[in-house]
Order: sequence, then C-alpha cells, then structure tokens
Amino acid sequence: MVEALPKITLVWMYEGEDLDARRKAVAALDYPEVDLILPDKSYPLDQLVDLMSPDSDVCVFWSDDDKPVGSDFLKQMVRPLLAGDQPLPLMHLWSGNAVAMRREALESVQKGIFRLVGNSFMKLAIFFLEVGSESRGARAQVIVSSTEQLVPLSGEPVGRVC
Repeated sequence: MVEALPKITLVWMYEGEDLDARRKAVAALDYPEVDLILPDKSYPLDQLVDLMSPDSDVCVFWSDDDKPVGSDFLKQMVRPLLAGDQPLPLMHLWSGNAVAMRREALESVQKGIFRLVGNSFMKLAIFFLEVGSESRGARAQVIVSSTEQLVPLSGEPVGRVC
C-alpha cells in the first residue's frame, strides 16, 4: 500500500558549512513531492507564504544546522498533521529546529510582520497560537516532538547547542 502524502514546500534555512553537500543530502530525503525554497533571512512570514507552491498543502520550515536526520525526516514532520483525529493538527513543532504547518494555519497567522530569524520556530508556534486562535475563534491543535524522535542517535555532538 502506498502512503498518501501531501505535496510540501520546504523552506530550508541552512546554517552549516557545506551548502552544496547538505543540499544534495536534503534532495535525497525520502519524500515524493517537495518544492525547496532557500529564503533570504530577512523575509517576513507573509512573503514566505507567497513563495509557497500553490498546490502544496503543507509548509515545512527547517533551520538546518547540520544535525543528522533520517531519510524519512520530512515524512516524520508531516505525519502528525495527517492523524485521523478531528480537528486535524495544524502545526508540528520539532524541538525548535523545524515546524510543519498546514496551509490554512499559515494563512491564518500571516497578519502583521513576523520574521523567521534563525532558530525562532518556538516563537512562530506561540505567534500561531495567539494570532491564529484570535482569527479563527477556536483552539488549534499543535504537536511537539523531541529531537530524539526524529534524529538518529549519535555518540558525537553535532550542530549547534540551543
């Protein structure tokens, strides 16, 4: 049985030393349809939403600091948003380094100016919960995963310490 996964836009903010090598690794991640965007760090959220592919249902923001990820990293980011629970979760936050959001969640929070600066996804989650619940008048379900769930265990320290 083939797993039905939505098309995603990956907003990839790389903070490592070898862009070309890491880009190849990101391109090799196991996910069927990905539009990759490498934004300017000064882009506000509303401009990033405008860059999102019109047929993408989910946008994944990833502040990539060269920590190892499994080949199914993008699937693991998206799967919590596909849970059969009603209402469906709108956001999946992974230890502050990545966040996956449904299109409707992004569209509900692009009011005002919110800049993604480095590793600010926890701020995005709080912004989403505050602004999004005001505009929707309803609670939103957000899923939070620890680093250990999505990153293979390694005995060597990698990436930056947050």
